[in-house]
Amino acid sequence: MSKSLLRQLGAAVLFTALSFPSLAKDKVVIGEQNWTGAIAIQHILGEVIKSRLDGDVTYLAGDLPVLFAAAGKDDGTVDVLTDVWLPNQSAAWAKYVVGSKTLVPTKNPYIGEQGFYIPGYLQDKYNIKSVYDLQKAEIAELFSPLGGGKPELLVGPAGWESTYIGEIKAKDYVFGDKFTPISTEASVTYAKLAAAYKAKRGVIFYAYTPDWIFAAYDLRRLEEPEFDGYAQDNKKDDPAYKVDGCWKFISPTVDSDWLNKSKITCAYPDAKVYVLSAASLEKRAPRIAALLQNVAIEPSQLNQLILEIEKENVPPAIAAKQWVQNNQATVDKWLASK
Repeated sequence: MSKSLLRQLGAAVLFTALSFPSLAKDKVVIGEQNWTGAIAIQHILGEVIKSRLDGDVTYLAGDLPVLFAAAGKDDGTVDVLTDVWLPNQSAAWAKYVVGSKTLVPTKNPYIGEQGFYIPGYLQDKYNIKSVYDLQKAEIAELFSPLGGGKPELLVGPAGWESTYIGEIKAKDYVFGDKFTPISTEASVTYAKLAAAYKAKRGVIFYAYTPDWIFAAYDLRRLEEPEFDGYAQDNKKDDPAYKVDGCWKFISPTVDSDWLNKSKITCAYPDAKVYVLSAASLEKRAPRIAALLQNVAIEPSQLNQLILEIEKENVPPAIAAKQWVQNNQATVDKWLASK
């Protein structure tokens, strides 16, 4: 081969390399949070990035504080956190979103709700709408176990803050004397719910959305007064602090008399749940950054996805791929938003 031809070929290769730099795929690392709602969102976003934006997606598992610290560095170790709850993660939010601004939140968070739930058939038949209805003896009796005994209030897993809060609310809504608080793992609560539904009996329990039970059953949250502020000392720096607020929670780890010293007379403040993405993606992968800032998923859709993953044993990647295929119009909106 002549030197002239070699020079021409070399020039052609160089021209091609310079002319098509975009052939290299944008790389994104999604932090793997370990609850099913987060897992569902992780795989939806991963599927959209791969199939619609031709991105290179990898996942990195870790505890949330570790993932937050890695993402907050904004160095590509972790680029995305998919299910960040406020006010639950307010300290990390203050550090990385408000402070260093290394993480950017989605514009459209979904709303996570929590509280006391009962089956829809029970509400329709007996007109049980409010926590105050539980003060009535004839209503409380509807929640007695099948074999007889005192009505049961399923407050949640042992050690969860929400479990203690359930007991405090029962005291302060003045129905606690009519119920026995029962601490159960989620699987036991779900089994009791299934049994009650089958027999059309009463069951009352703590739950939060999104979760698969809301796709499988008609469940109704009992009404409570609206949250108006935190009253405990450890919330004095919180924007929601109010001296005479409705929410004063004393942890059992702080005071053995926590139940009597606490007072909660209102609903949980609804949580806003965000996708956070590394600020540097706006330069490294602007189309992916735009997607992550514009993504918006309805909790009802997450309920169904969680049902498929947890109860129908559909692998998360397959469930997410099917969801993306079935919701092209929604994905198009995420990609078109500015």
